[in-house]
Amino acid sequence: MKAFGPPAHPFGTRGNHIKHVLEGRVRGYETTLFHLAAVHEGGRHPSDVSMYSVAVLTLPGALPATEVSVASLVRWLSTDPLPPRAGTAVHVLPGRKPRMVACSVDPDFAELILTERVVRMTADAKMGWRLHGDHMIGWLKDHKPYQRIIGLAEVMAEVIGELPASVWSRDPAEQERYRS
Repeated sequence: MKAFGPPAHPFGTRGNHIKHVLEGRVRGYETTLFHLAAVHEGGRHPSDVSMYSVAVLTLPGALPATEVSVASLVRWLSTDPLPPRAGTAVHVLPGRKPRMVACSVDPDFAELILTERVVRMTADAKMGWRLHGDHMIGWLKDHKPYQRIIGLAEVMAEVIGELPASVWSRDPAEQERYRS
């Protein structure tokens, strides 16, 4: 999990248990699928466990750390929004259901990619996703059947397809800065 930064959504701050790992390709992207039990700070109990279904896609280049999620998927994780340098997560498409939150280390980049269509695709899939270096990490609540996790990876690939071509033609030195 260190490959995906400090404990960050959907990973727990007190440990992670991964099982049922599958690797392959989804719509041309190298993909890893798995079930995750994320252990984090609890309320009445010292720790709590959240179950997620996770897909990780390898991207053609590093992008600024950015996250968008259905608010209920990240509310109980007791972690700061990722990326830490992004500040407080903000509500996107206010007044719509489900509530959506987003943050990014590069607000201009976030404004460019977090179009209403991308946010709506994320909301409709009831998922969260974040960019970390040259990976896109997506998650759904609970352990889902693999057909559903493959569907998550397909939605993630569609989101990547919505990104403007200009995000991939960034200065190589700037892209290197976004690798962790």
